[in-house]
Amino acid sequence: MLRTGRKWLAASMLAALLALPGVTWGAGFDYGSFQGELGLRFGYGKSTRKASVHLYSLLPRWGIFLLKPGQRYGVGLSFVVEGIVSVAEAEGDGFELGFTPMLKLSLPLGRTAMFFIEGGAGLITESFDSPAVAHAFNFTPQVGAGFDIALMPRLGLTLAYRFRHSSNAGLYDENPAFNCNFFHGGLTYFY
Repeated sequence: MLRTGRKWLAASMLAALLALPGVTWGAGFDYGSFQGELGLRFGYGKSTRKASVHLYSLLPRWGIFLLKPGQRYGVGLSFVVEGIVSVAEAEGDGFELGFTPMLKLSLPLGRTAMFFIEGGAGLITESFDSPAVAHAFNFTPQVGAGFDIALMPRLGLTLAYRFRHSSNAGLYDENPAFNCNFFHGGLTYFY
């Protein structure tokens, strides 16, 4: 229990340190002026069970605001398309390549940060040897949450968690389902 408390304390201190630059550098961060976002995240994912798989991912993103954050309804709604290129470390190393259209719901937290929830379903090709992945072509429903923290008037630091499921949706008889916990960090430019 003591170790868990230390982890939460360390995480809280890290969050405070990351938020401090936003208070000064992100003073001109204006949700209402944003039309869209362009970002690049780096991710680490680990399989939840069955077989040990580690994923090291690059996730380029583009999105457009359907509802601007902090305006009429208080929350923002975006349509986002995210690519994924991953190196997979498993029984036989390999790669992943795919894309996911998503919806992102944003809630402003003060003037320099936004909390978001995002989710969608995409297509992916997984080319690595693992009992967790039976076929190369799979679907990837996923959901997650995170924070965009202002660094400059249009640039934000993004920290996020995502749960991703990968399976062939019953197209083939063998469908073991591959679940991952992903942790993302990156930069987002709001335009």
